[in-house]
Amino acid sequence: MVYVVFFLVQALTVVCVFYIVEGATTRGATVTTATTAPKKFRNQREHDPDSECAQAIRDTYWTMFGHYAYPGFDVEDFDATVTQLQLATGWHKGFVKNAILGHAALQDLPRLRELQQETRLMDVGHLTAVYTAIEELGPDVDEEALMLIDGILFDTFTPTRHDQAVPQRKTVTDRIRAAIKRMDRGRAYDKRKRENREQDNSEKFGVHEYRDRAIVQLDTNSLDGRRIQANVAEVARELGISAADAAIKLLSGEALGIEVSPVLHVYSPKNRGNGDPVFIPGRGWTEPEAATAFERWIADTFLDERDLDAELKKRLRGYVPSEGMRHAVYARNRTCIYPECNRPAEQCQLDHRIPYDEGGPTEADNLFPLCQRHHNMKTDRTAFYIPDPYTGDIIWLFADGSYVVTVEDGLLRDQFTPHNPRWQSSMSAVRKNRARVAEFFAKGHKILDTFDQDLDLEQATAAIQDLEQEYGMKFGFTPKMPYVEPLPEEPVEAPFPDPEEEEHYRR
Repeated sequence: MVYVVFFLVQALTVVCVFYIVEGATTRGATVTTATTAPKKFRNQREHDPDSECAQAIRDTYWTMFGHYAYPGFDVEDFDATVTQLQLATGWHKGFVKNAILGHAALQDLPRLRELQQETRLMDVGHLTAVYTAIEELGPDVDEEALMLIDGILFDTFTPTRHDQAVPQRKTVTDRIRAAIKRMDRGRAYDKRKRENREQDNSEKFGVHEYRDRAIVQLDTNSLDGRRIQANVAEVARELGISAADAAIKLLSGEALGIEVSPVLHVYSPKNRGNGDPVFIPGRGWTEPEAATAFERWIADTFLDERDLDAELKKRLRGYVPSEGMRHAVYARNRTCIYPECNRPAEQCQLDHRIPYDEGGPTEADNLFPLCQRHHNMKTDRTAFYIPDPYTGDIIWLFADGSYVVTVEDGLLRDQFTPHNPRWQSSMSAVRKNRARVAEFFAKGHKILDTFDQDLDLEQATAAIQDLEQEYGMKFGFTPKMPYVEPLPEEPVEAPFPDPEEEEHYRR
C-alpha cells in the first residue's frame, strides 16, 4: 500500500503599504493605506510559544492522518490499521480510531477539508465531534444535506474577529444537530431527555414486597447478568440446591465462605479495541454498557484466551474434542445444522460427520452440532449432510433423493472464505455500520420524545417495533406511562362518629 503524504508550508502574510500623493486639488495631502491582516483564532496567535506548540501538534496529526481525508481513500482492514498505528505511536487505541474516522469524515465535506488542510485549526476532538454528529444522518446521507453541514462547519471555523476563541466541541455538535433537526424531524431527538433515559436505564436494584411474598429486581447489563447467572448456577451445583436457594444465599451473605469458580465463555475479535463489543453465546453482541462492564471484569479476573483460528486447524488423536475445539465449532455453527432447527449449538452433540470408527478425524472440519433427534436421523441413515468448504453451507441429502441447502449463519459466517478474511472490516464499512447504529438510536429517541408529548403508548410501541425490525437491532428503551398516584380508598366507616347515633345510644 502506498501512502501519499502532503507537506504544507503555512503561507506568509505580507502587508503592503502604498504611498499615494494626490494633486493640489486635495491640498497636497499624503494618504497611507494598508491591507488588513487576516483574522485568526486565539489558538493561531503568532509568536506565542504555547499557540505555536499546539499548532505543531495539530500539524503532526494532519501529517499522520491527513490522507484519510481525501475522497476514495480506504483501508482494507480497519482494526489492523488502528493496531499498527497504536503500537507505532503508543497512543490510546480509541484516540487513534477517532483520529482516523474524524479525518475520514472530511471526505464528504470538501470546504471544511480545504480549510483544515490550509490551517490545521481543528484538533482530533473537533473532528470526533464532527463525525459522531454526522453519523446520525445514517449511511445513505443525502449529498445536499452534507453540503449544508459543510457550509455550517466552514463558517463555524472561520473567525469573524481577531483573537476569537476557537469553537468548542459542544458548539460543533449542537450546530450539526440543529441542522439535522431542520432537515429531518424524525432524527431530532431531545439531547437532555436522551441523556436522562440512558442514565435512568442504568443498573437498578430493588426488593418489592407484596402480601406474603417479595420480588427481588435487578436491572443490569447483559454481561453482568450472565456473570450473576453463572455464579448462581455454580453455587447451586456445589451445594446441591435449587438456583433460587443459591441466589438467596449469595444475596443474603450466607455463601460468602463458599469458593466457586464459574466460567463464562465470551467470543472476541482479534485486535479488538477497548470498548468494542464482544459476543456472548445465546445473547449476541454486547451493547456499549455491557462492553464497558466486560472491560472492568477482565481487568481484575483470570482470563484464559483461546485462539479459534488455531483450534479450527487442530487434529486430535482421540475421539473426544478439546474444550477449545468445541467452542470453535460453536462459533462457526450457531445452532443445530439441520434445516430450520434452532436448538443452540451448545445444547447439541458434536457429530463426527465421517464416523470416528471409520477413520473420521477429530477436527473442526469433521465436527458439526446436531441435536439428539437429528443426530439419530443421521445415524439411522435417513439423512446425510455434506459441508461446502468454500461457502460454509450445509447440503442435506435425504433417502428419497431430495436435498436441502442450509446457509451457515454462525459467528464466523462473514469471515469464512478467502474473500472475507476473519474479523476484517474496511474503514468505509466501519463508517457505514457506525452511521447506521447512530441513525437507529436517533430515530428511536425521537419516537420516545413524541410519546412524552402525546402519551400514545400503542403508537410509540408499534413505532419502536417497526424501527427494530427495519434495522435488525434492539433499542433497549421502552415507552412507559407516567406514574399516577392512586386515589385513597374510601373508608368503610365514617372516620368520625355520627353525633345523632351517639345520642340515640345514650337514650
